[in-house]
Amino acid sequence: MKKTIYIFFTAVLLFMAFPASSQEYLQIVSLESDNGTQGVFTSAGMAEKKKDVETNAIKSLFHTLFFQGVEGVADGKPLVAKPNVPYTNSFFNDMARYSSYVVSTEESVKSKKIGNNFQGTFRITLRLRQLVNDVRKNTHYDELMAEQPEVKLPNPTIIVVPYKKEGESYQAILENNYDVRIAVSAVQRGFEDCGIKTIDLQARLDRVKRNAQYEENAGTAESNDKQLLESSGADVYVTVDLLKDVSEQDARVSLIMKAYETASGTIWASQDGWTNRFRTDDTYILCSYAVKDNLPGFLEQIINNFTRPTRASLQISLSGTSYNSISDARGEDGRRVMDVIQDWLDRNSNKGEYHMQGIVDEKAIFDYVILPLQDENGYKMTPDKFAGRLRSALEEQGVYSSQRIEGNTIFLILEL
Repeated sequence: MKKTIYIFFTAVLLFMAFPASSQEYLQIVSLESDNGTQGVFTSAGMAEKKKDVETNAIKSLFHTLFFQGVEGVADGKPLVAKPNVPYTNSFFNDMARYSSYVVSTEESVKSKKIGNNFQGTFRITLRLRQLVNDVRKNTHYDELMAEQPEVKLPNPTIIVVPYKKEGESYQAILENNYDVRIAVSAVQRGFEDCGIKTIDLQARLDRVKRNAQYEENAGTAESNDKQLLESSGADVYVTVDLLKDVSEQDARVSLIMKAYETASGTIWASQDGWTNRFRTDDTYILCSYAVKDNLPGFLEQIINNFTRPTRASLQISLSGTSYNSISDARGEDGRRVMDVIQDWLDRNSNKGEYHMQGIVDEKAIFDYVILPLQDENGYKMTPDKFAGRLRSALEEQGVYSSQRIEGNTIFLILEL
């Protein structure tokens, strides 16, 4: 069964019902089986102390069932249709109301230290039907479910590539390093098993080679691979390196993974760690164990960054010499162009959050603009999309422009 990743999006109404420690809940949950009375789930937990990982995995399971929903339970919808603070909080505070529904727990992925916390995964058997009925009774489930809007939550699209040194190319590494090729494939498959859309690197390489866009030589490898990533359509690219430790009796591997936002090159996540030793040196098997141990925490870091609004800077300049300064530039209706731009930012930046650093004769600089999390179709808003919408608004005022994007910096050139 594919594991569904459930992301916590803060909403004012639901926030009131969340316990203070909800930030510790990984909400990486899947349903293994349901016999009509009991349900068996896997749930990841994280805590500062190893002994608390199991408790937090249980609380994470209830938290996800209540507020995010789990595929296979109640059509994947949250069990809590309307927050009932005294009731829901009793599952997460000292009352530990959850304990009456937990039949058994067993550790499925041994807890290990990641950063400052311990993380592990548990198989948890619940009196599921009893829980669902109790939640419905206490949160008016049947009456209110029809009122709940379906929210489209964006997930990142990821391309997995091998780690490379200067002068190397992705194509050469995939062709000449069997172990790294297997590692890249294992990580990509791990993302897909978590319900994340991926773009296959080899398929992308084959396409650009057919279009004569890719030259295999050291002089152009860097620029070609950069162009490949930028044109891939991936929100995030993940680099994978492999260390392998083989003895006469057994072997282990370490996957070194780093995730970068494709648009800006900003690092969003990193993860590495050795597997236990196994009586095999098969890279495929060893990488599968490494992915199972390390991917959940790594993916959590990526999604946490992806679901935050993007912070961009905006620089506006004049292409012509019709005006002495950008402050004087006006649209067809006589309004100052800078007034039009700031009015548009007031309405279209995230909660109106932006800051103008200053204006000189030839340039206006907004040192930051917080982009909305999603576009009108529910997909991730990017600096390129945001700039395009600003340009369209200016065109309505008879002001035409061109744009250039460098990372998270938008350069807008007014053609007046």
